[in-house]
Amino acid sequence: MLLPLVYIIFIANGLIAAQVDRGSMAYLLSAPVRRSTLVLTQALFLIAALAAMCAVITLVGLASIRLFQSDIDVDYSAFLLVNLGLFLLLFAASSVSFLFSCVFNLSKNSLALGAGIPIAFFLFDLMSTVSGDLEFFKYFTINTLFDRYAILAGEPVLLPFAVLAAIGVVLYGIGVRVFTRKDLPL
Repeated sequence: MLLPLVYIIFIANGLIAAQVDRGSMAYLLSAPVRRSTLVLTQALFLIAALAAMCAVITLVGLASIRLFQSDIDVDYSAFLLVNLGLFLLLFAASSVSFLFSCVFNLSKNSLALGAGIPIAFFLFDLMSTVSGDLEFFKYFTINTLFDRYAILAGEPVLLPFAVLAAIGVVLYGIGVRVFTRKDLPL
C-alpha cells in the first residue's frame, strides 16, 4: 500500500499543480485544447496508471500462486476481489491527491494536503491495528472500507467498494470542475 501511495502523491501533484507552479501549464493551455479536455486527460492518465499497476500486481500474484503454491487450493475469486478492493482504495486516495493538485497553484500547498491526507489515512489505519486502545482511529480513514479479511471470509463488500468508488468519482469530478473554473497565474 505504501509504495503505490507514494507514486500516487507525486504523479497527482506533477500532473497539475507542479506544471502550474513551473509555468509549463501556460504552454499546454496555449494549444487549441480546452482546459476541461486537458484536466480530464490528466485524470484519466492517473486512473489508467493505477489500473495498470493493479493489473500487474494481480498478474504477478496469480503467476506466483501458480508457480509457488500450486499444491494449495486457492480461492481465486477472493484473490481477485482483494485486488479490486486495492484498486478502489488507491482510486479514492488518488482522487484526494488529484483534487488538491487542481485546487492549489503551488506544489508545496498541493503536496501538503494531497500527500498529508492519504498518508494520514495510512497512519490512522496502521495505528488502529496496533492496539485495541487505538482502534477508534479506524473511523478517521477510508482504508477501513478495504477490509481484506472480510473479503477472504466471504462477507459482502459491495457497499464499501461502492463508497470507495463514489469517493473517487466525486473528488475527481470536483477537481476537474475546480481546475476548469479557476484563474491561473500564467
